[in-house]
Amino acid sequence: MAPLLPADPGHPPGRTHRRADAAEQHAQHGHRLHGRAAPGRLSDGRARKSPNPPYPSSSGAIVVVGPAPQVTIIVPVYNVADYLPETLASIAAQTVFAQCRVILVDDGSTDGSDLLAKQFAAEHTNVTAIQQENSGPGAARNRALDTADTPYVSFVDSDDILPPRAIEVMLTAIVKHKASIAIGDMDTFPKPTAFLWKKPFGKGDRLLETVVDAPELIFDAGPCHKLYDLAQLREHGLRFREGVHFEDAFLAIPMLLKAERIALVDEVVYQYRKRDAASSIMDNLFVRTQNFWDHLELCETLADLRPELDVFRREVLERFLVRSYQGFAMRAHAVFEEADLWKIFEKCTKIYHDVDPSFIARWTLDTRHRVAYLAFKSYDFELFARPWERLPGVVACGGELHLDYPVTPALLPLTRVTAVGARLEQVRLSASGDAVKLSGHMVVNGLPMRSPIRTPMGLRVRGSGLTVPVTLERRADLKAGDDNREWSGFSAEIPAAKLRNGQHSLRLVFMTETGQASRQCLISAAYLRDAAAKLAGDTWILPTFTARENAELLVQRQAGAAGRRKWQKMMIRKDLRHAASRRPFWKHRLLRLVTAPLMARRDIWLIGERKDTAQDNSSHLFRHLRTVERRRNVYYLLTKDSPDRQRLRGLGNVVTYDSFRHKFLMLHATKLINSYDIDAYMLPTRWERSPFLKHLNWRIGSSRVFLQHGVTEKDVSAGLHRGRGAFDLFVASSHREAEYISKDLDYGDMVKTTGMPRFDALTPDRGRRRILFMPTWRTYLVTPSYNSAARPRVAFQGSAYQVFLSELFGSERLRQALREHGYVLEFLPHYEMRSLLTDVVPADDCFAMADQTSRTVQDALRQCDLFITDYSSTAFDVAYVGTPLIYAQFDAEEFFTIGGYRKGYFEAREDGFGPVCETAEETVEAIVRYLENGCVREDEYTRRVADFFAVQDRNNCQRVATAIAALPGPQR
Repeated sequence: MAPLLPADPGHPPGRTHRRADAAEQHAQHGHRLHGRAAPGRLSDGRARKSPNPPYPSSSGAIVVVGPAPQVTIIVPVYNVADYLPETLASIAAQTVFAQCRVILVDDGSTDGSDLLAKQFAAEHTNVTAIQQENSGPGAARNRALDTADTPYVSFVDSDDILPPRAIEVMLTAIVKHKASIAIGDMDTFPKPTAFLWKKPFGKGDRLLETVVDAPELIFDAGPCHKLYDLAQLREHGLRFREGVHFEDAFLAIPMLLKAERIALVDEVVYQYRKRDAASSIMDNLFVRTQNFWDHLELCETLADLRPELDVFRREVLERFLVRSYQGFAMRAHAVFEEADLWKIFEKCTKIYHDVDPSFIARWTLDTRHRVAYLAFKSYDFELFARPWERLPGVVACGGELHLDYPVTPALLPLTRVTAVGARLEQVRLSASGDAVKLSGHMVVNGLPMRSPIRTPMGLRVRGSGLTVPVTLERRADLKAGDDNREWSGFSAEIPAAKLRNGQHSLRLVFMTETGQASRQCLISAAYLRDAAAKLAGDTWILPTFTARENAELLVQRQAGAAGRRKWQKMMIRKDLRHAASRRPFWKHRLLRLVTAPLMARRDIWLIGERKDTAQDNSSHLFRHLRTVERRRNVYYLLTKDSPDRQRLRGLGNVVTYDSFRHKFLMLHATKLINSYDIDAYMLPTRWERSPFLKHLNWRIGSSRVFLQHGVTEKDVSAGLHRGRGAFDLFVASSHREAEYISKDLDYGDMVKTTGMPRFDALTPDRGRRRILFMPTWRTYLVTPSYNSAARPRVAFQGSAYQVFLSELFGSERLRQALREHGYVLEFLPHYEMRSLLTDVVPADDCFAMADQTSRTVQDALRQCDLFITDYSSTAFDVAYVGTPLIYAQFDAEEFFTIGGYRKGYFEAREDGFGPVCETAEETVEAIVRYLENGCVREDEYTRRVADFFAVQDRNNCQRVATAIAALPGPQR
């Protein structure tokens, strides 16, 4: 089926081009790939029979009784053996099947689809099966189209389903109205899709004189769920374009534009199977460079039709030309080199030369998409190729913002900024303590921020008559997702002495030469984590928000004990009003209020890891706090049935996750300490994160401590930047790591180089003749346990990860070396990957699958004589205890592109603690070398270890405990 072009190819939520690239060997094909989703099956598992059943003639041939064929149904077939039987059964079940001729064109299938097509043709005399060498879907449909001899023709993709009345209702409509085309409604399954072109449906059957009567139909660029007058197709010389993607649109759109009568059938006539998007055209629409050229060819072909069209149909066509190419035009500069950009630019300037700028502004999504068209209309190649160099800032006009770019009045609509967003993320006291520093990030739609913009900005505090200067800041976390947001961070300091009592809204102000424009600052999750009360001198400041999530500050100035009492009374009144209105967490606010006097003097540290584990930094710190420091008000969270409870036996203060005690301690905790995500693993199950942060977290005011679960060496800014994680203390193990966290993650002096608590127990216990292989997980290969809605983006079978494991464990040389030296290779996969790897380890005493329930990961690390990993931070643990290691980085390109991981300051080849291997063969060679030298680490790697770690004295727990104790308590 043709691309079902969305209203905005740049932003296609739920609107998926269903056809796929057919891997590299079928790059020009376009049919959907085999084997991506479990197909639906008929209830009896067999193909349904035609309502006009065939019967055998005296010669044994199959004869179908019925009227002369009126409709040719064309079905291109390519590697769809899992789906084709159901598609063919739905065709045979048509109520007018006897009036149809079916042409199946197998386009060089290799999975047996051709045999299924032949079998179906053998069962029905009105079905013809043709075979051809792989030439693509356009060629397959054209071959069938050339042989069609019925008045009407329809197209069906070989994995979709026709409802029984589909052909009948379209045939009735096209004959009744003497129409050029009959178009029926279409459903997608297993999930529905709200296509823009579906807008005309739901109003009953009707006749459209032209496409102008329902212009949204122009975005339905596919030939399915339609019935065409074959004579008119041939009269207009319309065929499918061969050797390109979007080949269907070369026929479907011109026919829509030229049709004189269009019969709209308000009934579902087509069921479109939405298969795994991982290899679909839409999923990779802007990744594959050929798509840019193919769609541009389509636009050029359609633009050539303009002289043949009246002014109204021409407007419909231009709506398609503008809206369908906007995503490609916006992204071209990130995909192509200069020479190709010039070719695209020249073609587009011709296509859009006569299109009115106001029309372009109307049919593009936002300012980002309009910049390219502004370049075409201005003939400014630099703006098209390097917009960040041509757009220095914004200008204000009547409260609206426009891109700072010189234009004629006619082009002004293309420069209007459609949206400005500003979110606050941090509210901190300044170093001097007499000001409050607010920081966050902004988005000015269409304005690239690869460098600081030139427009002066301020932060306006309404209610105090105050506007303070704004400083732009580089944000590594935002750059990780989009280069154009690198300098979209901002901060401002508000002197506490200039704040008046009361509630103050916060607005980001653009102070341009032509005037000012401001936008309300909104809150973020990090802002809410940071929203405990602050005391700056004699001024109490509470970050808060209104119901619309507008960021605000509640201010009260009064010094000394009297000021504190007044503040406390205000907070009590807020609690009571909250409870009286039964807002979220009102019972918890009330319970906390009643019990606060009993808990006021207790410094409660609540510690945890994942809900059911006690093996990482948190559990080691907890053991130290309970046995060495003997702190009373330290508690560890763990599920009731966790196998790790035994490891904490005798320490006391182990709190059952989700118990009343857990919830009660959360209400009074001064410190929340975790090796993982605090909100995900410490909130009780029924405490939803957003309501908790909005209505309870700020009232408790707990400090947040991140112990890490591994040395930070990759670029983790997208998840751990201060503007996202909002930790009050971030633990590091080396000076290089601390510098990265301090500068790139924006934690400043909140990062402390203490070493990780678990390193204190990392004493080597080698000599068991074990090699431990512990690769990290790939989010793109497995559905993560914390997000069941996510789907793997790459099939595990055939992935680089699966192939490497197969080659490694299948290596005869490795097996012989292990036997010769008496070693066992133990496989310890990441817990998120275990479900995929149950059959990986061979049934051989040279290999073993590690049991994480009977032995901790740390014990496994201590007890191995040689360690193998890929990109896991456990390499640092092993290096710390002196064990030799091997980096098996067999899928670096896939890991750092598809996986979305980003390299940081640490490069394994230059900074790592062992050899780097890229294949299973190289890994085996490295293993054999270590076995032959008795598993001794080379001096070079020992030196690198000493240079990396700041401390190796096994006093990490003590340093971490001291750093936590030094955190200021909440202002209550």
